[in-house]
Amino acid sequence: MMGADSPSAVRAETAETPEASDRNRTIEALESPESIAAEVSTRIEGFLASKAAEFLTISPDAHDIGRALLDFTRGGKMIRPVLLWWGYQLAAGDDPSRDRMTGGVAEAAGSLELLHAAALIHDDVIDHSDTRRGKPALHRQFESHHAERSYQGGAEPFGIAAAIVVGDICLALSEELFERSQTVLGITPLARDLRATLRRDVMVGQYLDVLAEVVPLEDERIGERAWEVLSYKSAKYSVEQPLLLGAALGGADEEQLAEISKFGFPLGQAFQLRDDVLGIFGDPAATGKPAGDDIREGKRTVLIAESMKNLRPEQVQVMAERLGDPHLSDDEVDECVVMLTESGGLDAVESFIRTKYDEALSVVREWADRGAHADTTRTTIGATAQRQLEGFAKSLSYRTS
Repeated sequence: MMGADSPSAVRAETAETPEASDRNRTIEALESPESIAAEVSTRIEGFLASKAAEFLTISPDAHDIGRALLDFTRGGKMIRPVLLWWGYQLAAGDDPSRDRMTGGVAEAAGSLELLHAAALIHDDVIDHSDTRRGKPALHRQFESHHAERSYQGGAEPFGIAAAIVVGDICLALSEELFERSQTVLGITPLARDLRATLRRDVMVGQYLDVLAEVVPLEDERIGERAWEVLSYKSAKYSVEQPLLLGAALGGADEEQLAEISKFGFPLGQAFQLRDDVLGIFGDPAATGKPAGDDIREGKRTVLIAESMKNLRPEQVQVMAERLGDPHLSDDEVDECVVMLTESGGLDAVESFIRTKYDEALSVVREWADRGAHADTTRTTIGATAQRQLEGFAKSLSYRTS
């Protein structure tokens, strides 16, 4: 078994699929998020550095692509890689060959982080965002290059075009890195299908988000649309599907995947509901985004939908006029924030978060209670793994950034 504090440095050259009977199904401890993040970051850094060198063989002008990708992929929370790794551990158990699979798991986890980076690059373009993680968004960086280097034409169109292309390249590299993991892990049809579903859902979810922003606030499906966006753009893609993909790579069957889903999906919903709260009420120093950013971007979140239920007609009109206006003053944003609070929308979302968080915790406790039953072949965890999962669930549901 790999230590709970640092992943093994041993790498596998060929795949072996462990039989369930060869595994100790009780997971006493999971790898720490810090050690997983370090392992995956190193893997991504090396991969992107090699790709940057390849880009230079095409043209010296391609230097900006490699540099942009290396810089953009540093400093993320690594939520999806951690969950993929943990999904793998929950399925593989204390299999003796697991240490030798570390390289493949790191590559599969790294591919998810690159997919996430591609989505963020494009998301910032779509939302006209100026910042990401406290720094200029990628399209703004390329816009600055245009001005600094005295290029011809418009700086803003160049920045947007460059960011779209770099995002596409990042998406392609995500697929390449996932393909590499197959030589170690021996990807199954189930894992391939889950990977394809994850990619499909986040892209469809992104379109649903774009569509929701232009639908009138009075639309009868505003709440339903908000939950669709929350589920498919983020909840599944950020939490549930990384866990499922990791578990499939570790040999999980359909039954185990179903019970992991019961933990991952509500936790993913709590995660995104918290994100919606932070998008309006978050501290810019912690989030790296301006206060009330979701209001200026016109996000039709569950928070907005719940607030609409209790706003007076004249308040609905004000919200309709202001949502999506990037030129709102701070005072106008503050007035909207007050309406969202006094309408009960914030309290409703906080209640949803508690419910989803508790739902996820109940599954973890069920897994821990199974530890005493030697005949089980389902997910079972020890006290340390229980604390890790519960702590991570709390950090996702009640984070401040």
